[in-house]
Amino acid sequence: MSSQISPVVLNDLISVKDAAACSGYSLQYIRRLLRLEKLAGLKLGQVWLIQMDSFEAYLTNAESSKDHRFGPK
Repeated sequence: MSSQISPVVLNDLISVKDAAACSGYSLQYIRRLLRLEKLAGLKLGQVWLIQMDSFEAYLTNAESSKDHRFGPK
């Protein structure tokens, strides 16, 4: 995660907008990961909240992967 941007974390949950700003992924891509259950999250109405430990684990996997097509921009 970038040290320049400090996301708002509430009860170990982060918004899709903050996750996108921290990671460089688009909002649509993060929402797709949530729908495909590649990220653990909670949907409240139309708003997704992502579990921080799941998000950090996904970023770690993406950075250490040999296939960088789906890495953060």
